[in-house]
This record gives sequence, C-alpha cells and structure tokens, in this order.
Amino acid sequence: MNTDDLHTLFRLIADEIRSGLDGLDNWGLSGGHPGQYHHDVIADTIAIPLLLDAGLGVISEESKSQGLDRPVVAIIDPIDGSTNASLGIPWFSTSICALDSEGLLVALVCNQATGVTYMAERGSGAEKDGMPVQPSTTKTVDDAVLVFNGLPTEYLGWKQYRTLGSAALDLCGVADGSFDGFIDFSSGLSAWDYAGAALICNEAGVKITDHVGGLLRMPYHFSDSSSHVQLVAAGTDSLHELLVSKSEV
Repeated sequence: MNTDDLHTLFRLIADEIRSGLDGLDNWGLSGGHPGQYHHDVIADTIAIPLLLDAGLGVISEESKSQGLDRPVVAIIDPIDGSTNASLGIPWFSTSICALDSEGLLVALVCNQATGVTYMAERGSGAEKDGMPVQPSTTKTVDDAVLVFNGLPTEYLGWKQYRTLGSAALDLCGVADGSFDGFIDFSSGLSAWDYAGAALICNEAGVKITDHVGGLLRMPYHFSDSSSHVQLVAAGTDSLHELLVSKSEV
C-alpha cells in the first residue's frame, strides 16, 4: 500500500466513523475497560476491519493489537477526547498514524464534531483541510497562548492558556499556529494519543519532544505501545526550550 492509498484509507475511516456516530443515542460509558464509552467501541469496530483488510497491522487504544509483523502498522485512537464527546463538547477526534521501518509515515487527525481534518506525510509537509499549515513564531512564554494536558502547579508566565481535552487536536493546534505551545502535565500520553499529531507537528516545523527535551524515538517500538510520555511542543526552538525548563513544575 502506497502513501496515496493510506491517505485515502484514513479519510474513508474518519468518514465512516462520523457516519457511524450519527444518531447515536447513548454517549455514556460502555462498561468495558475504565473510561471506555459506547462511541469508542463503535469507532473501533468500524476502523479495525478496514485497516486489517487493507493489509495493515493495528495498535488501538480500544482493542488488542493485531498483525504487528506486517510492514506497515497503523496506530489509532478511534476517539481521542471521549469525555468531551460524551458531554457534547466539540473537541474530539479520530487519530490514525501509519508506521513503517523508518518511523511515522502518514497521519490523519480529524475533529469528528466539525470535520476539520489534519493530514501529513513524512517529508511532504502537513495540511489542514487541504491547505498547508505552519506554527506560530512566538518566542517567549509571556507572549504565548499555551494549551495544557493536565495543569501546572503554579503560574508559568503565560499570556493565556487552555485545557481542552484532546491531546491530538491540541497538538495539531500548535501545528497550525492556533496555540503557541503545548505541555503535558498529566501522568503522560500513550502513543495512540500523540502519534498522528506528532507527525503533523514534525512536518509543520513544530519542535516536539519529551518533557526533558529528548526527541521522540523513531521508528516506533511496538512492544511498549502502552508506555506514557510527557510531551512538550512549540512553534519555535526558543519557546520550546523555555517550556521544557518549566515542564517539571
């Protein structure tokens, strides 16, 4: 499967999930694993067969991994921001990223409430609804609008901040310049939370690392897909350096 086919497949999956959620009456907990909602299960049930039938292996937040010996593996969060979805807050997404032996290859992050879609391909840039994106040029914290996953324990000097509840969309907001930077103050994100957005950030020119400034490991190690990483991202190197220095507060 070539990269054009992956783009087409990922768009199809996002569309099918959106259609599958139309008319859903129960947006509550499913009774499955902790924090799993009915919409998570529906989205996963739609996406996984399409990925497997296309010849990809799959790592999903909502079901067990399959086909990890295949040349290309898709890592997917069928609904990132499930609590937002359950509350009717229009900030939840489907995030899919294809990985090969060289690392992150093709990514899609689609806001399932609005249809706004980010895509990226390794070495080919990133786009939002078909238009190229680029991050902000803000260099200092006091000029920055930051987005957090979790909350810092003290004021870090920001101009403004947001905590919105979908790390994939939050990071894409840094890629397109809506936010100047991102810091994760939670216990960390799993790879399905950030893989797609990480490629979109990389291709947009965002500096994205773990909380001590270490680059994310590429290619992805499938064996530790559930391990957690605290991420820091910014549109400029200077702001990123400042955010890293503040990320352990």
